[in-house]
Amino acid sequence: MNITRATDGRVNLHIWRTGESYFQQKSPAFLKEWTNLKFSALPRPEGGAIRHYDIRQPLPFPDDTFDSVYALHIIEHLTPEEGGEFVAEVFRVLRSGGIFRVSTPDLEEIVRAYLERLEECAQQPTKRTIVRYDWAVLELLDQMVRDRRGGLMREMVKQGYYDADYSRERYGDVFDEFYRPQSSGSGVTVRKTLLGRVSSKSPAELLRTIGRRLKRMLFGWLPNGKSAPVDDDPRKTRESNLWTYDRFSLRLLLEGQGFKKFSVKSYAESDIVGWERYQFDRSNHGDHSIEPSVYVEACADKENAAQSTERS
Repeated sequence: MNITRATDGRVNLHIWRTGESYFQQKSPAFLKEWTNLKFSALPRPEGGAIRHYDIRQPLPFPDDTFDSVYALHIIEHLTPEEGGEFVAEVFRVLRSGGIFRVSTPDLEEIVRAYLERLEECAQQPTKRTIVRYDWAVLELLDQMVRDRRGGLMREMVKQGYYDADYSRERYGDVFDEFYRPQSSGSGVTVRKTLLGRVSSKSPAELLRTIGRRLKRMLFGWLPNGKSAPVDDDPRKTRESNLWTYDRFSLRLLLEGQGFKKFSVKSYAESDIVGWERYQFDRSNHGDHSIEPSVYVEACADKENAAQSTERS
């Protein structure tokens, strides 16, 4: 795989899994200046500046390749054992002094939000507080236990069962990927009828749309161009979260694989050189995060690690 060098001469690795809002806002920067791996548990087509790769395998790079690595919402899709192996691989491909940045759903904040919504409902069980409570439970559990794509969250959105302000607070710009504004006072999601959607397309557009949807439903794509059935089981595609972390468990995870100088960051700050040019976690639509998370960084201090090994 080709290694991309940034305009400042540095070599950075970007690893992520999915996110329409994130890709739309930040791809102009990371596609141009970072080497990119997109976590895929199933085979996908190759080409361009993105390589689909199963990060449960050793990373496809030599030792001491990168100045920094950013793993965006990756670690929660791995088992704890896989997570440790992945972090060890990141340590291997980082140069001495390189920075590893991790973002992931924040267990601490999710639990706090759940307890706040529970207390809120216990004191004043209104329609609004109950909806918020249900979504706090959803945030805590749904992506770990779902057995179909989108899980219960997708069903609740389709039914119009959500508080848009609260959901946007908890999910940031990501909420807009599945949010449909409700008509004023009706509580009914505004959506074109099937006839309206069909009639708004030209015959050629309609055929292309039907073809794309059939292809997504029936086939996935292997590197050799042959087709294979798509498996939408989120436990196999790794849509499901297999673990969840807070700032302390992330410290244990990173330091357990040799990283030093662990620190908790905001969405806007980083020790990665040139981060002010990228700002991958800051929304393009305002001074807030694209997806609220816990952000941590640590340093691959390989020289001291080597000295410690020699003394032992």
